Amino acid sequence: MKSSVETLGVFLLGTAVGAALGILFAPEAGEETRNTLVETATNSWDSIKEKIKTGEDELNQYKDQAVEYKDQVVDQAKSKVKEYKDQATGYKDQVVDQAKSKVKDEAAGLNDKIQQA
Repeated sequence: MKSSVETLGVFLLGTAVGAALGILFAPEAGEETRNTLVETATNSWDSIKEKIKTGEDELNQYKDQAVEYKDQVVDQAKSKVKEYKDQATGYKDQVVDQAKSKVKDEAAGLNDKIQQA
């Protein structure tokens, strides 16, 4: 985008310098010079509008790419969150199962001691 702005600036500067030199060195009569200036200004304005349109198109393209990239990042983040949540649930289930097993073993051991007493 920066190159488009620089190009537009150089173009405008060139147009202004060209118009000034044209007026200074014009062999034409006043009315002809005015007509030439009007034509040059009109052509320059048309060119500027085209460059603005091109810039807008580029901005829209970059915006669309940014939205698409954002969507990809969000989808990847959601996928990772689900993956980590599933892993955490698996770890939790393992810990709970191990704790239940230890409690059962301890209860069985205490039950045996009570029956022996």
